[in-house]
Amino acid sequence: MNQASIRTEKLFNGLVLFAILTTLVALALYGYLGTFSRYGSDDYCLSAFYVREGDLLTKVIQRYNENSSRYTNILFIGLVDGLFGWYNVAILPPLMIALFVFGWHLFLREAARMASLAWSGSFSFFLVSLLLFLSLLQAPNLYETLYWRAGMTSHFAPLVFIPFLFVFLLRNIRKSGNSISSLWIRGAGFFLAFILGGFSEPPVALLVTVLVLAVGVVWWRKDLPNRRAALHLLTWTLLGAMLALVTLALAPANSIRLGNSAPGLYGLVSKTMRYPFDFIREDLLALPTPTLVSILLPAFLFFLEYSKRPQVDLKTSRILLWMVAGTVLAYLLIASSFAPSVYGQNYPIARARFAGRVILTGNLMMIGAMLGLLLANLKLNLFQRASVRFVFSTLFILLSLYPLWTFRRLAEQIPVYEQRAQAWDERDALIRSMQADGVRNVIVMRLPTEAIQDLHNRTGFRLNRCASLLYDVDTILAVQPPE
Repeated sequence: MNQASIRTEKLFNGLVLFAILTTLVALALYGYLGTFSRYGSDDYCLSAFYVREGDLLTKVIQRYNENSSRYTNILFIGLVDGLFGWYNVAILPPLMIALFVFGWHLFLREAARMASLAWSGSFSFFLVSLLLFLSLLQAPNLYETLYWRAGMTSHFAPLVFIPFLFVFLLRNIRKSGNSISSLWIRGAGFFLAFILGGFSEPPVALLVTVLVLAVGVVWWRKDLPNRRAALHLLTWTLLGAMLALVTLALAPANSIRLGNSAPGLYGLVSKTMRYPFDFIREDLLALPTPTLVSILLPAFLFFLEYSKRPQVDLKTSRILLWMVAGTVLAYLLIASSFAPSVYGQNYPIARARFAGRVILTGNLMMIGAMLGLLLANLKLNLFQRASVRFVFSTLFILLSLYPLWTFRRLAEQIPVYEQRAQAWDERDALIRSMQADGVRNVIVMRLPTEAIQDLHNRTGFRLNRCASLLYDVDTILAVQPPE
């Protein structure tokens, strides 16, 4: 490598590191806001579930029959309750943000290795960080998706843990050679998919769709290396995910939640295919600036990366095919994540659309990456000039400042979150003090600033009953504060 190439490589790495820094600053603020999260709405009942008598298996079966089909939710919440105590709700948001970036970074690195793409660690890390930042920025309901534990465990946590399953699959396929993975490996794929599928219906429907498509592609492409091992491991994992979907679908508690609201087959199919289009159209029209950033930043990144690689020579038709195929795939994945909500509730509620938001953001980034790759492969002297690279580098730096531009607006919410957490902490301390003094029937004020459902002015209200179990008192009454 000559001196000019070394300088170009160092400049490119510097640009990527700068973009990573600005993106992580914004993600850090999202994580910091999460430290002000406190119990609210169903959080009380999900934790109170563990103070009842009986062994864990009996409790899970009882909840499956009477309350909710989501069997992994209660296991996850029991784990974090045991590890972090009451303030797990404040620890989880920054922890899950970090795990999201780490997990998808590992997956992207593993996928790039299997595809023989010479991507640096910083390259893939930036793409994943940008994906999460833009998804949180455009989240249909950020609070219920990330900061409310009951919503986060159903719709954000599965997206955090799914890439670790994908990494497990890819690594074992890559290492298997021409032999089939051991029964233990295949069994682990089955079990992990079944556990992941128990978080909620939209993510498991998404997981099943991904695995069905993966098995179909591997079966169709007879020239793929390690094809035999991939077919067996992916099929076992798919069976685990399908068992999870069936387990969720057959839960007796579903009849309580859904009643007779399920649509017919025609209505289910037509709405499942139409709602993603409505979702994409509305988001693109409502959020033009993040949409442009989602496309342009990866476009500049891939142009700068691949224009310095003279050995890269891809046909324009192939790049365009990838772009179209990726968009069709994204549409199908969004539709699959919407399908359970269409069956149970019609149009998905805001937090149930977050998986669709991540997929849409990823698709926009893919389109931008393909455009950058297309420019890098054009055999025009114009795009090989140093001045053009300088312009693209400058534009990349300017767009990399976008996370910092959103930082100020998000930081304005800090006092709101602080006030809400302080009010909750003061009431929590009061209840604990009264309980320590022997008060069995507690009366406190409601929280007027609570973002979601708070305790009520009826002791028989379900949240009040759950809170009384957690605080070990007979009853809790939350009255309206004076004007």
